[in-house]
Parts: sequence; C-alpha cells; structure tokens
Amino acid sequence: MIITTSQKASPEVKAETKELANSLDLIYKERHKKPISELLLEDMPVAVVSKNQLTIHFNEEQEHKFHLSMAQLRILRLQRGDDDHLVKAVELLSAESSNSISIVDCTLGLGSDSIIMSYAFPNAHFIGLEASYPIWLSTWFGLKHYIHEDMTVTNALRRIDARHDNFESFLQRQPSDSVDILYFDPMFEVPIEESPQFKPLRGHTSEGRITDSVIQEARRVCRLGFIIKERPFSSVFKDFPPSKWVGGKYSRIGYGVYSNKGLQ
Repeated sequence: MIITTSQKASPEVKAETKELANSLDLIYKERHKKPISELLLEDMPVAVVSKNQLTIHFNEEQEHKFHLSMAQLRILRLQRGDDDHLVKAVELLSAESSNSISIVDCTLGLGSDSIIMSYAFPNAHFIGLEASYPIWLSTWFGLKHYIHEDMTVTNALRRIDARHDNFESFLQRQPSDSVDILYFDPMFEVPIEESPQFKPLRGHTSEGRITDSVIQEARRVCRLGFIIKERPFSSVFKDFPPSKWVGGKYSRIGYGVYSNKGLQ
C-alpha cells in the first residue's frame, strides 16, 4: 500500500507520514504535485495524510476517510438519556461483574459500535479487530487523531486499541476465559439498503462468517459471554439460539446475547 501526503502538507506532516510508513512497512511516495490518479497507476490503494486526517483512495471513484457516522447520533441519544440496544446488551452480560471489563470488537470496521461501547463504558478495556488492511488503517488513524468538540467522545476514541487481525485466528490464539465480552457484527446474510458510508468500501471489506467453530471458540475465550448483531430472522440465531434478544419490536437488526453465566 502506498502512503503520501496532501499537496500542501507541512514539513511536520511529511515527517510524520514518513515515520508512519516506516513503522507500518508502507511504501512512501513524495507527493510533489502529482495527482492521485498518477499514484493509483501502481494498482494499489493510496493513503493520503493531511493534518489529523488520513484518506484512503481505492481508485479514482472510491475514497474513504474516518468519521463518526451513526456513532454521533447514538452518542447524542445517550446524552439525552435514551437507550441504546448495544449498550443494553453489554449491560446484560456485565451486570454481575464488579471489576473493569475487557471487550473485543471482532469486526471493528468503521469503529462506530466500538466508539459507542467505549463511550458508555469508560472503565472498560477495548480491542478492535479489523481484517481489511485499508479499513483498519483508516479507522486506526482516526481513533488516534480525530478530535471531537466533546472531550469525553475524544477520550472514548483513544481508549480503543485497533488491531489488524481477523477474529478467527485471534480467537484461536487466546487462552480460555481471557476476555470478558466478545462482539460480532458480521456482514448481514440479507443486506439492508446500502448506507452511504459503506458505498466507498464496496469490494474492500472482509466478510468473516459466524460458524460453529467460531461459536465454540467464542464460548471458550470469553468469561461472561458474547454478542452477535444480525437481522432477527438470520440463520445464525436459528442455528445458535441466543440467551436473550435485544432490539426493538420492529427493528430490522438486533443483538443476540449469549451468556456464559446465565441471565436473569
């Protein structure tokens, strides 16, 4: 993957980008006055760094940069005292735990769900896994550099340890009972109308699936339980019935809660 800077980048941004290229083993290219189209001729994504921002150019039509997306609206609802279904699902599993919990988001993606959980549970320890390298790079950079006007939101971003990894191999490497809660948001079996934030990522996402072996590994690795986000009629909930379902009566999506400790 190529990394470069915006055409008007400061010397400080250029130095930081070179350092980033070295640390991540990326191909650094001096931008000079080259258009992105010229850099894309090498047939690989191009990351462009400007002050506090990184934009991934997959081709001349597709580009992506980190943003809060739906997490912004969900945080506003939480601040108003409204419920969030994912937060409620985590609360169901963590209700009996008096210590700080550890949560692994196995499908980090754009980071929205991890941001919500980190905001709602500021004392928890968060790891986010993303198998697609360009998407991981964008989210990792955004979580480290994005500055929100509300410092509690900025702090929520900084608490998330974003890692380039796929959940199948990650789970196999973990000792038993080493994580409190696992969270899965796989690609829906029956897609919902495509959200605008996902259109630039079409063809570049990783499509990990929830299989019997993943379920077994999840039960082994997590101490409290795990959560799967899917549509209510999904086969995963038929094949692996959850301990509890969290979602609105007419919700198109919801959360299956799988408890290792039993729910009240």
